[in-house]
Amino acid sequence: MLRNNPIKSLFRTSSLKRVAFFCVADVVLIILSLFLSFLFQFDLSMNIDYVGLVSEVVIFFIIIKIAVLASFRVYGMSWRYVGISDLLNIVLALILSELLLIVMSIPNSIFSHVPITGFPKRIFFVDGIISLFFIAGLRISKRLYLEVIRKRGFAKKGKRTIILGAGNTGEMILRDMTRLGYGEFYPVGLLDDDMSKVGAYIHGVKVYGKTDNLGKIISEQGIEAVIVAIPTLNHKKLKDIYEVAKKANVDTIKIVPRIYDFDTPDLNLKSLEDISIEDLIGRQIVQIDYGVIKEFLKNKTVLITGAGGSIGSELVMQICAFQPGKVLLLISMIRISTPWPSGSISATLI
Repeated sequence: MLRNNPIKSLFRTSSLKRVAFFCVADVVLIILSLFLSFLFQFDLSMNIDYVGLVSEVVIFFIIIKIAVLASFRVYGMSWRYVGISDLLNIVLALILSELLLIVMSIPNSIFSHVPITGFPKRIFFVDGIISLFFIAGLRISKRLYLEVIRKRGFAKKGKRTIILGAGNTGEMILRDMTRLGYGEFYPVGLLDDDMSKVGAYIHGVKVYGKTDNLGKIISEQGIEAVIVAIPTLNHKKLKDIYEVAKKANVDTIKIVPRIYDFDTPDLNLKSLEDISIEDLIGRQIVQIDYGVIKEFLKNKTVLITGAGGSIGSELVMQICAFQPGKVLLLISMIRISTPWPSGSISATLI
């Protein structure tokens, strides 16, 4: 009988452990923030009993801030994927916390007998700034390490890659490379025909110039892989890119599949395809109204017959991209090599 290793179980992440960790960390940061606020209030004087001052009122700061942070769902955030909206929640929560503490400090109010009454407003202002720096800094620390610090010191084992297209699609590909630690592809730069993007940086990666500069960039930067992240690129332009890359001895040339050319694509490195002969010879392009298809399928229950075959499996993958409510799979025998999407979509075998 296999027994769980107690040490591994202790360090295995869970939502409860994450909440407990951040609550304890926030308590420590709140105490430290208040202590530093008193230091600034008294101009760093060493003749003040700071420990005594902090101990009298710190319980109010802890209760108010932890309660408000929890009400803004700060403790439900993913440490790895903290974004701008999460940081905004932290800012709003701390502003509300300081306002509540200021109200409690007003003399002759219903809180007139609490130790915080009559506190200088400067303490609340400084405490709010320091708390924001500490609490928000803790939340973004993991992402900062993984996407900035580790990247700069990372052993660049992936293929040196140039991404064609600095729009939403190129940004998603770049973000997925970062998430995977650059194990397969290491982004050296981007190219885009929009001159307003040239010279800009996306996730720390520079847009070097237009796509016509591909041959020059390959030579200068030692490019080993090319990713075409422009879903609407015509076949003539794609053929020119392919020939330039091949002439420069680049063997790895990937392209975004056409099916992802709609309003809210969900794209990653696994979605990329090799350029096919049909892409190069310019087969007739069928214009598909993805908006109408999405409106037709979204939140609907869809039955797919023959879902165990290659065509059925592909239908499952493509239909799930349009956010149906439920997918029913009718198969004659279970022999599936293609993984079906999982997550919020319910897929039921019949």
